[in-house]
Amino acid sequence: MDVVKKRSTWILKFEQSEEKNKIINKISVEEMASKFIEEDHPTILIDGRPLDLILNDLFPNELLLGLIPMITDWISLEEETKLVEDVYEANQELKILPILMCPDDCDLSCTLVVAEVETIHDQIKWLRIGIDMNNPKELIEQNRFFETNVKWLNNMSAMTFSKDDYKSLDKIYRKNN
Repeated sequence: MDVVKKRSTWILKFEQSEEKNKIINKISVEEMASKFIEEDHPTILIDGRPLDLILNDLFPNELLLGLIPMITDWISLEEETKLVEDVYEANQELKILPILMCPDDCDLSCTLVVAEVETIHDQIKWLRIGIDMNNPKELIEQNRFFETNVKWLNNMSAMTFSKDDYKSLDKIYRKNN
């Protein structure tokens, strides 16, 4: 009995120390050119690297290089802009958020990368990232993004951000910001 109690205490202490020592990724938005857009535009950086480059390195066959953030000022259709803004602003513990789009069309019908986002206390986690295959009209009608019909990109680690750093995404998700 004593050994079991000591072991469970050690496990609890280990889990608590692991919780405190979690790796926090740095997220920021910087102005820079991308593969298909020569002028500087908002670009999501994770630990100092553009997100589309990270995804391309991990999944070169998915053609993700050159995708741009969901810059709401650039989205073609007003109802799509409203949906993206609403989802970003929603105070849900768990949600699917579009993070990258095709620069050719700037809408929800072309290549669209989404993240499953979890908000816990002072941290935001991207649990997984995938390519959305949903019909944009259904997304607008339901006023949300779905976890179904997403081709989740396996072998990608979750990313954890501080809420303060995460606010840098306001430059993308809030119109005229």
